[in-house]
Amino acid sequence: MDLNPSSQFLILAPLIAVFGLPHGALDLPIAERLWPLEGVSGKLKFIASYVGLILLVIAVWLVAPGVALSAFLAYSALHFSGDWAGTAAPLRWAGGVAAIGAPALLHPTEVTALFGHLAPLPAAAIAADAAALAGALAIIPLALTLAIRRRLSQPVIELMILWIAAWLLPPLLFFGIYFCSLHSIRHYRSSIRRMPSARRALFTAIGLSSIVALAGVSFVLVRSVADPAVPFELGLQAVFIGLAALTVPHMILVERFDRRLFVTRVGQKNTGDGIEPLPPVSA
Repeated sequence: MDLNPSSQFLILAPLIAVFGLPHGALDLPIAERLWPLEGVSGKLKFIASYVGLILLVIAVWLVAPGVALSAFLAYSALHFSGDWAGTAAPLRWAGGVAAIGAPALLHPTEVTALFGHLAPLPAAAIAADAAALAGALAIIPLALTLAIRRRLSQPVIELMILWIAAWLLPPLLFFGIYFCSLHSIRHYRSSIRRMPSARRALFTAIGLSSIVALAGVSFVLVRSVADPAVPFELGLQAVFIGLAALTVPHMILVERFDRRLFVTRVGQKNTGDGIEPLPPVSA
């Protein structure tokens, strides 16, 4: 598919805003299942802590963008491995790494150029090379599974589709389709059914994701007034630095939620709010 990065971004940004952000916006309802966030003050304390972590990540990115980019890729791979929760560890690892490393391996020049908008070029090149190497290593568990097993399981089929999509699609489109389909929808469906009021959780997710999307658009518009020559770079930074910042508190929260569910499932004493022991969140 022959689309320049700006055209890809015009497709990516609405996909992230409409289909990607709502799954993370379920974090407040999830937090209400974990802790007694009583009244407005309880919710405000949680939101203040959540926003504080977001601002900390953004500050780190502004001070050390190369380090922040590499860290973002690493913890994103860990985060995306949750999409194959319950699968054998090698395949789960291979899935998370492939979501990041497959485009870098198959489209190295384009990925390096994209990373160059997020960090200085030397650091961007190192991050792209490391992602490509990780992608190459992630092929090994999938190849061994295909060689050993005669019957294809759902995770193996998904990983095969992931690699084919990474080969056929430009990197930004690949990420947008993966993030907004398999990752977001799987997490959203897994989380929403645990909410005591699915409708309330849905409206909360829509409201919070709309606020975040508007903040990103406002950032691009304000910066574009000061320097109208770089709207694509500003948009790319708003999306990916924003995702990097949102992912940190989101990962911490989902990990805590999964641990609580695990304690419930194995029959240990649960002193919380009686969360229903459903399968783990695909974060």
